[in-house]
Amino acid sequence: MTSKPSPAFHAEAMINRRKLLLCTSAMLAASPLSVLSQPVRVPISDMHSHYGMFSRRMGDSGLAQEMREQGIALVSWKLVADARWIRSTDKGIVQVSEPVPGELSRYFNAALDRMSAYLTAQKLKLVLTKADVDACIAGESGVVLSSEGADFLEGRIDTMDVAYDKGLRHLQLVHYIRTPVGDFQTTEPVHNGLSTMGKQLVEKCGAQGVLVDLAHCTSAGVDQALAIAKVPVIWSHGWVDGDGGDWRDPYGHMKRRLSLAHAKKIADRGGVVGLWGLGFSRPGPGWAVGLGDTRGYAKEIASLVNKIGADHVAFGTDIEGVGLSWSVNNYTHLRSVVEHLQDMKLESSVIERVAYGNYARVLKAAMRV
Repeated sequence: MTSKPSPAFHAEAMINRRKLLLCTSAMLAASPLSVLSQPVRVPISDMHSHYGMFSRRMGDSGLAQEMREQGIALVSWKLVADARWIRSTDKGIVQVSEPVPGELSRYFNAALDRMSAYLTAQKLKLVLTKADVDACIAGESGVVLSSEGADFLEGRIDTMDVAYDKGLRHLQLVHYIRTPVGDFQTTEPVHNGLSTMGKQLVEKCGAQGVLVDLAHCTSAGVDQALAIAKVPVIWSHGWVDGDGGDWRDPYGHMKRRLSLAHAKKIADRGGVVGLWGLGFSRPGPGWAVGLGDTRGYAKEIASLVNKIGADHVAFGTDIEGVGLSWSVNNYTHLRSVVEHLQDMKLESSVIERVAYGNYARVLKAAMRV
């Protein structure tokens, strides 16, 4: 178990921020007056993104250019480990076929190789170490290779060694297909949370230096993972409601609710909760954010800060993962969200933690080097 971020953490964060601002000031001092009038932009991190994977073609998606133009420091770029075996319906995403042995692993490795090739071609930093995280916050755009679902393991924890060597540093345990790892929110539970393998996987990630992501886990799975983890964990994307979702709820977004009580449990152990960039044509109770409504998304971020604290909230946009139902669908939109938070007069230190600091902190806490 871990505690909330210590005063020492905040002191270190402020020192690093001062160094960044001093460097920026020095550069501005040698710049034309027109540049001197421009405010220093807050870096941005995204704990959950599928940019270039579904509605855009990866090679010409513009991800790298947009990250650099909008000052995006860190993106958790999420490979969807079960994408080939799921489909979206009017009631939510469901499993439609069963992978044959070896198929999940082959799919994962091929997809991860494509992502790595894109990073190399675009000269985006591959984030592997704590020093890499610091370099990105200081100004170099970088990507954290991540997986939405541990399905590629096919029940074998030792396969994590291969994934780690290929650059994986952020792992979401479950998604939408039946898995030996544990239960997920949208289907009737069979494991009572995490399986024995799932609990061992949390331990393996801790020993290896991979950030554990509990998004899509049931409440029982969240409790079990928190009892095992020795460093902070995250819920990368979704939304928080008074009561958690139930697999019998009528719609997928209702099933995906994280209860406020469990959001606080994650926060109490130093973790972070990310809010997704979902948007509805007719916003209703709970998630009252409209299509293309960046201000509404910013309001939800600010509301969650008030509920669980500024050290425990982050962006987890789910870009391209929410289909056409989006409030945020690119990093120009996410930059607008930061500007809305500034217009709302949130303290600069709060905005900095939400915009980039919280994800950077838990990522570094998970890493061994």
